[in-house]
Amino acid sequence: MNGGRTMRNADSGDSVGWYGKMPAAGDFVHRRLPRNLIAWWDKWLQYGLAALRQSIDDGAERAYAAAPIWNFAIPAGPGAGVVQLGSIAPSRDRVGRAYPLCAMLAVPADSFRRELLEEAGDYYRQIGAGLLSAVRHGCAADQLDRTLLDVRLPQAMAPQAPAPVPAAPAAASTAGSDILEILNAGIAPAPVTPAATPEPINSLGLAAWPDLPFCFNPSSHTSYWWTNQSDGAALQTYVHGGALNATLFLRLFSSPSSWRL
Repeated sequence: MNGGRTMRNADSGDSVGWYGKMPAAGDFVHRRLPRNLIAWWDKWLQYGLAALRQSIDDGAERAYAAAPIWNFAIPAGPGAGVVQLGSIAPSRDRVGRAYPLCAMLAVPADSFRRELLEEAGDYYRQIGAGLLSAVRHGCAADQLDRTLLDVRLPQAMAPQAPAPVPAAPAAASTAGSDILEILNAGIAPAPVTPAATPEPINSLGLAAWPDLPFCFNPSSHTSYWWTNQSDGAALQTYVHGGALNATLFLRLFSSPSSWRL
């Protein structure tokens, strides 16, 4: 499956989880995220929304509604305790209350491998398309959940292949095999067919940071944000140091006039 695998088991600990509000639901919805991680996201999002409401920009609400979907790579350092790779979209519930919708893969910092980001291009594209179907096209929560469960994760998330079993020792040569060796003497061996070249990794989702897999430190406090572009948005990038705060929220979801608090 193009260098990844599909997660269809809703109870799996390494599937995509999600949280937030969506137009097809009347309140918060979430799947496969622990309460402490939901609380971590809610603290930042509530703080950011409050800053947006207090903005002097009269078009802040319109800017929020028109903001792009953003990809993120968040290390464990800012407080959540896990590396998070996912996307976040501006959204609102059925009655119009603004609140973003996010989906992510949470990985313990000591389990993170650089290959997760090297192979994540198609993963980010699928996450963005799923969020877009929810916030722009009104798909139901169960439909979004099925879409996210079918996301192909980076191949580096697959279990490591077991060590090969040593071959049994060759049996002693028999008279019959000696005769075959004599008959086959001088016959050229059959040509060896070269192994198929693996498909190149789809790096479209990481076009903003080709070297991100080498720069990203899973235990640091520096998070990386770039537009998903599944919604047609232009490419934008942002590097944020420290805890997620109102400055970051306004940078992602408001017009430039609101970026300074």
